[in-house]
Amino acid sequence: MTDRTARIVAGPGAVGRENGRPDVVRVSMERSGGFTGLRSAATLDTDALPSAQAAGALDGLTALERLAATTPAAAGRPGTALPGYRLTVHWPAGDQLVQLTEPHIPPEVRPLLTELLKRARPPG
Repeated sequence: MTDRTARIVAGPGAVGRENGRPDVVRVSMERSGGFTGLRSAATLDTDALPSAQAAGALDGLTALERLAATTPAAAGRPGTALPGYRLTVHWPAGDQLVQLTEPHIPPEVRPLLTELLKRARPPG
């Protein structure tokens, strides 16, 4: 990825949500790259977070969706020296895949990413 912040890979996103946003969303993260090249993964449901943190996570996902919808897709892959994150947002209308690369993480998404990283474990 170049200097683009977010790239939608596939999925309908939150199209068809009622009242603007769902109450609960599941988010899966796969981390790769970085100096050590170690891979890790995590999943969380927003209803497992304290209410204020869940609201912030949903706000971040909504901002990410808006940003990704207006940011052209970038060609290529993130550099292996930079950590990359593949988020699968399981919206009620269908899954949405988004790729992010450090240091280009939107500030609205950082708290959610930090929580996912706290839960991350090697795959398998």
